[in-house]
Amino acid sequence: MRRFAAAIVKSLITTVIFFGAAEVALRGAYAVRNSMVNRVPLPYALGDQYGPVPPWLDRMMILVPDATLIWRSLPNVHRTYVDIFSPARRAEDRTALLRRFSPVLPPEFRNNPTWTIDLNTQGYRYAEVPAAKPPSTVRIACIGDSWTFGMNVDQDRSYPARLDARLRESSPDTRYEVLNFGVLGYSSFQGLQLLRTRALAMHPDIVAIGFGMNDSGVSGYRDKDMVSEAPPPTRLAARVADAARELELYKLLHYAAQVSRFHPKPIGEYLKAEATKGSDAVDYAAMEPWTRVSPKDYEQNLRDMIGLVRAQGGRVVLLDNELWDESPYRPVLRRIAADAAVPLIDTYRILTDARAQMEHDIERRLGLRPSADTAAGVAAPAGTATTVIFRVFHGVSDVPRALSITGSDAQLGAFQPNTVLMRDDGADGDERAGDGVWSYRITAPAGSRLLYVYTNSGARGQWEGLDVPHIREVVIPASPDGGPVYLPIETFGRVYMQADDWHTDAAGYDLIAAAVASAIERSQVSSFTSQAR
Repeated sequence: MRRFAAAIVKSLITTVIFFGAAEVALRGAYAVRNSMVNRVPLPYALGDQYGPVPPWLDRMMILVPDATLIWRSLPNVHRTYVDIFSPARRAEDRTALLRRFSPVLPPEFRNNPTWTIDLNTQGYRYAEVPAAKPPSTVRIACIGDSWTFGMNVDQDRSYPARLDARLRESSPDTRYEVLNFGVLGYSSFQGLQLLRTRALAMHPDIVAIGFGMNDSGVSGYRDKDMVSEAPPPTRLAARVADAARELELYKLLHYAAQVSRFHPKPIGEYLKAEATKGSDAVDYAAMEPWTRVSPKDYEQNLRDMIGLVRAQGGRVVLLDNELWDESPYRPVLRRIAADAAVPLIDTYRILTDARAQMEHDIERRLGLRPSADTAAGVAAPAGTATTVIFRVFHGVSDVPRALSITGSDAQLGAFQPNTVLMRDDGADGDERAGDGVWSYRITAPAGSRLLYVYTNSGARGQWEGLDVPHIREVVIPASPDGGPVYLPIETFGRVYMQADDWHTDAAGYDLIAAAVASAIERSQVSSFTSQAR
């Protein structure tokens, strides 16, 4: 029995030593690997289907749990990200970036644009300033989510940074301080907590508030429930299990198991799902228990924020930050702005107008026919057919064979990729041979909604030569004279005024900053006028 017990003890000691050595080796390997990372990839995929995230990336994350805010940004972080919202040969090439242990990017992504962040000692994206506001200074606090943070752009190109630059340029005799309190993924619930616990302590004169995009997320939980109750005491066994889950060896084995079960859907499946989803309004009242912040709670959160700012003698500017026109949160935001008499920056309209202007500019620059403005407001009898010409410019991408269009209509290949080749030969709807604008003509009922994507010189029937991971959409316009309607010229590898499916680009942030600066200057004139009276 003694020999048996000694053997058991010896085996346990050997096991502990083995797993301890493996744990130390993994942590050391991850530390060495991450110390060599210069650019962190953020792969994009349709439907957020990135697959499991490998454990060696945990230390590259910038968000950590917080008892009051649910999560917050780490302080003193400097990070450079590489933009992956770009064409790729295959979808697997994008998602493989997350699984890549090598710290060196593969050749096909090394020339992609980058953007850099610097977070201060509080974890926010602005230079350190004292809590005590200097005399004769107008301090502006920008509170919001990734739009305010400045997703996809360098530090000086976020909208708060551009707001600061514009105000200093337009009003050089006034000293401004613009503080960027944006945090990735934040909802209005988190914004309200942030205002109470952080932002108001900085004594802002003006608070710019932008939420909505994340509030509508159907995540299976409500934000307010995440911090409403103290966690119940955990038993010893549960604490041991939690500790085990923090071991890198456990994380690696768990990751391997997830990878073996992960089966990403091809782009065509997302295209089909969008095509069959229709345009029915989402019933957020029915889904309230699973929605991060319901429209009702969203309204109360924003009204509470306005009340807190005004109680401290400050003014408010509201921002709309969704690219989704049918959002039920947008009417709520407009009602709040009207009731509270605060400026509302209609970001969706700003970006839509800028996108239309870009489309017209490329038509003029290439000397091609104007697009569907001629059909605006034209009513057509039900079932009236319109001949439309899709047009896409190759942009900076080489086209070895041909650009293709794949969509929900049979004339667009019925979801079969690289089967419908577009033309750049001056025939069948294409206006000029060899100008880099590829065209394709179809006839469809006016008012019908078509979804589609482009590909570049891939194998027939294979999802190769991919455009940015984005599903494009058009509602077929009526023809004013019965002739063909030329659709706006799109660009392969680019969505105008967007850095991805959820965020605008640097040009969009600059336009937002200009609108906020104008609203602030108008409100200051109004305030001074009221004081004079």
